[in-house]
Amino acid sequence: MNEFIKNIYEADSVVGRSGKAHKLHSSIDHEEGEFLLSIINSDSTIRNTLEVGCAYGLSSLYICSGTIQRSGASHTIIDPFQNTQWDGVGIKQLEAAGIDFYSLIEKKSEFALPKLLETNEGQFDFIFIDGWHTFDHTLLDCFYTTRLLRVGGILAIDDVHFPSVKRVVDFLKNYPCYEEVGVVGEDQENRMVALRKIQEDKRNWDWHDDAF
Repeated sequence: MNEFIKNIYEADSVVGRSGKAHKLHSSIDHEEGEFLLSIINSDSTIRNTLEVGCAYGLSSLYICSGTIQRSGASHTIIDPFQNTQWDGVGIKQLEAAGIDFYSLIEKKSEFALPKLLETNEGQFDFIFIDGWHTFDHTLLDCFYTTRLLRVGGILAIDDVHFPSVKRVVDFLKNYPCYEEVGVVGEDQENRMVALRKIQEDKRNWDWHDDAF
């Protein structure tokens, strides 16, 4: 699997369902991918994973490469533009790598996540957010995924160096239910952050942190 991923980076291009070649962009880099993989490899209980934003599929490949040998592994992808803007590249890469334990939800996350929550509250072991990067949309994704994540599970967020995403992450770090377990990047320029859910989110209606 790692050789398969390495070849994609070296080629710096991918081929979509249409047969058209696309220059590789809007994807996680090798360091970020290895960070996700190391988290999954360090916890054998991670089987049920979720991803918001697939694009060209590098994050999907890293996540699934960590669970491919685990019984009952399942990866859920939310990407409304996978077969339009992204030309089906992400799913095509998964198929080429022999990964068949995924499901694709081609709806915007603001519609897909609350629907998923109806029957899957606390059911995911690992969630990766790399969707629409406005503050409000990122916050909405994190609100729902916090409830979808089980206690002990990991929430990883990409592009934390974007001011809008960083504001959300700084807010989440104040939640009593989260602790930071790792970052990619330097000090104030973290590109990716991982948080562990250490307890149920039981904040009262009037919860706030004056220091935030």
